[in-house]
Amino acid sequence: MLLNELHILALDCQATAANPDKGQLLEIGWVSGCAASSPENTNAQSYLIRLPRDVKIPSAVSRITGISEEDLKHSVSESDAWRDLITTAEALASENRLDVCPTVIHYARFELPFLRRLHEIEAMGSPFPLQVICTHEIARRLLPELPRRGIRALAGYFGCAVPELKRSADHALATLSIWESLVALLEARYRVISLPGLRQWLTDTPSPRSVKRTFPMQTAVRRNLPHYPGIYRMRRANHDILYIGKAKSLRQRVISYFRGGAAHPEHILEMLTQARDLDYKTTASALEAAVVESDEIKRHCPPYNVALRPVGRRLIYCTKDLLYSSNRCADEFCVGPLPGGRSIDALSAFGFWFAQHMSLDGHTAEVIGNAFTGYFTVTRPDKVCLQKGLDLFRSTHQDHLKYPSALRVVTSLGAHIWRSQAMQSACEASETKERATTQLNETATRETEWTPVDIASAMEGMLVHTAHMLRRARWFRLLLNSNLAWAAAEDPKTLAHLLVFEKGRVVDIASLSPGDNMPTPRCRIRSRSKNRREMDLATYDRMRVVTTELRRLVCEGRTIELRLTPKVCLTNCELKKCLRWV
Repeated sequence: MLLNELHILALDCQATAANPDKGQLLEIGWVSGCAASSPENTNAQSYLIRLPRDVKIPSAVSRITGISEEDLKHSVSESDAWRDLITTAEALASENRLDVCPTVIHYARFELPFLRRLHEIEAMGSPFPLQVICTHEIARRLLPELPRRGIRALAGYFGCAVPELKRSADHALATLSIWESLVALLEARYRVISLPGLRQWLTDTPSPRSVKRTFPMQTAVRRNLPHYPGIYRMRRANHDILYIGKAKSLRQRVISYFRGGAAHPEHILEMLTQARDLDYKTTASALEAAVVESDEIKRHCPPYNVALRPVGRRLIYCTKDLLYSSNRCADEFCVGPLPGGRSIDALSAFGFWFAQHMSLDGHTAEVIGNAFTGYFTVTRPDKVCLQKGLDLFRSTHQDHLKYPSALRVVTSLGAHIWRSQAMQSACEASETKERATTQLNETATRETEWTPVDIASAMEGMLVHTAHMLRRARWFRLLLNSNLAWAAAEDPKTLAHLLVFEKGRVVDIASLSPGDNMPTPRCRIRSRSKNRREMDLATYDRMRVVTTELRRLVCEGRTIELRLTPKVCLTNCELKKCLRWV
């Protein structure tokens, strides 16, 4: 039977660990089809597998698959899933007039041990009923020049989008699509058209050890870009947008992706494996490009833009005592906005501890323990160690803890700790500031037990970070209705560009001539509560990228004027002081 007429079973598994000795099968999915039929016309079947009572889904696995403990209420036993799989496999084997079912798996090294263990449990002594074909092994020999050959990269290379969450049904469909494309390439390049011919080709063709990396995007596409600032959109073969980026020079930025030996993170190499085309939009300046990029990412949600996408992100407002939070701005929820996640957990933890007069009851210990594990991805500290660490923190900062308001303590003490660290020697300042701001790098892979000193240091780090987020929120509210003018790179002393913000949106973009006066904001002065209500996630990110670009312009020595009100206009010196804090 010809390969493109062979009825195959495309299969995928998800598990709690890399092999059956360390983890359990979590999900299994499959779809039947052949290379001659389109994968869109097929239906995938999948089962969540019931875990033993003492086994929980690791948080990392839950994050990348989206499978929760709640989802497992609808799970089945391994035996039931295996029984249905074998029924489908036997039917396909009979249809192909073969003894075993041709089973296509993208990375068989992962799935095969789990499948063999299932077979040993359910049908020990009988022949293994699946003849496994690994598309990854075929791709290593057929397409050795690709930067990456994972399932998302390879499917995207052939123009098939794979959802970000790793689910078995989606990956089985992607595997079938990859199989269809590989079968066509095998026939076109090597005249491999049968299953025995494929096995022989895999045996005779060793995987290349070192091949020069080649990108699918044609050189002419990326070299015909202008040297102007703007945004660019990387596109898949089916024209889906993969990534949106900004640049001071579109040509230089895009070409930098394709330079030999360029050190890119894994997700960028995966994206470049799929990118076949791009389009662009020029802007008058890099700052405008940054604003446009943020808005475009919100509009299209490209899969390889991480920082500015709205997926899984929200803004949170807190009460003044920091005990409660909400995703809506109201009279009682008037602190913020803050990005949801670690900052809110840290504020809540400190608020509960402060409300209990800095004593540690069971609920407060749980809240603080959750905040620490959320911040540092380490084991929860025990209550005795937690109490000693908080006592150490209290004795060290007792003067600042006398304020009656928890919010006042966070802002003043966080600033005090940051300021004291910033006054250290120049060689230690940057390292200390980074560590104190997030406290992530130092303890992200901690395997030792917590100590009281660790607890005190962690509390300091959380306060510095949350105080920083609160300062940024105030600063962003000031930017909502402002006018910003800055000089071009060619003439850094003369104002040349103007952006007008109203309610956080760009309402006017203009060029300034020598001698033009800086216009005053057209929007009248608004109350803090109204400014808070106007700050949605898109506006928050827009103000964030403007702040980043302002910092860059200050470092480049450009003349800048930021008019916040008719009477308040910040120039370079004032901006440098403000940006130091936000």
